[in-house]
Amino acid sequence: MEMTIEQGAKLRIEKRPPTQKEYQSLRSQYNWYTLENQFTKAAFGKEVYSVVVLDGPNVIGMGRVVGDGAIYFTIQDIIVHPNYNNKSVSRLIMGQIEAYFETIASRHAYIGLVATSETREFYEKYGFTERKTKNYEMFKILMR
Repeated sequence: MEMTIEQGAKLRIEKRPPTQKEYQSLRSQYNWYTLENQFTKAAFGKEVYSVVVLDGPNVIGMGRVVGDGAIYFTIQDIIVHPNYNNKSVSRLIMGQIEAYFETIASRHAYIGLVATSETREFYEKYGFTERKTKNYEMFKILMR
């Protein structure tokens, strides 16, 4: 699938996980810590759905969905190269992910994600709301 954005650039979507090099390159644009290749190698290819967006030969965005493929899903790693922010690339990625959910997810599937204060409004446009329950949302990040 192709899409034209500002200044005539043609973007292409591929339904596949990024390579380790593509993933690390996108992460490095935000000065995020580098993940060891042994872990990205173990993780990628096990997602239930993923897309990359290319401008020519260069991956400029990506999105992954992990989960059981039917009831529980988590949207992970929506990353867009900073040069393409505010150019509809995130919407393109989310549109592909939403289409995937329409075809595969059960009627009452739970779809989660972690938003930042900067991305909360974006995800609200797709029906995501802050979860307010009596339960405590908890998480842990290993810092070795």
